[in-house]
This record gives sequence, structure tokens and C-alpha cells, in this order.
Amino acid sequence: MPAHASTAPSRRAFLTGRVARPEPQFRPPWTDEDRVQAHCTSCNACVESCPEQIIEFDSRNRPRINFRGSECTFCEVCAEACPKPVFDLLQPSPWPVTVSIGDDCLLSAGISCQLCTDSCDPRALRMDLSVRPVGAIRIDPEACSGCGACLATCPNDAIAICDPRQQRSHA
Repeated sequence: MPAHASTAPSRRAFLTGRVARPEPQFRPPWTDEDRVQAHCTSCNACVESCPEQIIEFDSRNRPRINFRGSECTFCEVCAEACPKPVFDLLQPSPWPVTVSIGDDCLLSAGISCQLCTDSCDPRALRMDLSVRPVGAIRIDPEACSGCGACLATCPNDAIAICDPRQQRSHA
């Protein structure tokens, strides 16, 4: 069997268009996929400088975010450490990222929980007690900074980061 055969899609998958596509990478604030691809030299400066240790390299040695129980504080240290124009601090906001809450939220099962609202500094996540029996979490996308603080606190991993730039390019 050729070395590439294990990574090649089956004939059926190829012909039906059901070829598995790699998940898009979640890039650091003040940058995007195009800037990373065009300018990143994999020097490791952003990874080493991140005080929260949430920046790591993907399989192609490009920076990506992995919240791993921490959050982005938007301290700008990664952008300042980078010697190339990968980051653009002149952007109006660090990134257009928000969160979504899935159906596996404990509140959906009638179990009272609001750990995510407690960890959300900008108060983008709020408890709506008008939903019975125990309430529901409502997201204010205008207030959400996408910092990721709520991800680690969710006991059911029901919160996900949403980047509209990835949805447009992979729709």
C-alpha cells in the first residue's frame, strides 16, 4: 500500500463530496488566517511571550489558541513580541469572536448551573430565569469578547468559541 493511501479519501467519499476537511485553526487576537499564512516565520516569539500560555503551534508550526483552562486577557504581549507583521494592533477589536452554548448545557437537562456567568467579566453571559424549570443562559454577542474564560468553567463542555471568519470561509 502506498504511503499516501491512508490519508487519501475513499473513492465514494471523493465522488460524493464527503471528503473530511481539517478543522480551521483558531488564530490569536489581532490576526487572522491570511496574515498568519503570509507573514509568520514560526519564530515562537508569540508562544513564549503569552503570559496565559494559551498560544501554541499547530501541525504546520503556525500559532493557534488553545484555551486549556485559561483565558485571553488581551494584554497585547504576543503582538508586541512578534518581529513580523503577523499582528495588527490597529484593528478596532482583537477578534470578532463570541461563544455559543450547545444543547448539552446542564440547564437543558433541568440541572441548575451558572458557572459560566460567574466567570464572565464583561457579563456577556446572563441567566434568564423566565425559562422553566431552572433557567437558560443568554449570550449578549455585543458584550462577548471571546476571551474564553467561560470554557474552562463549564462542567459539560457545552460552550464553544465561534469565529464568523471561519464560518464564511468554510460554508
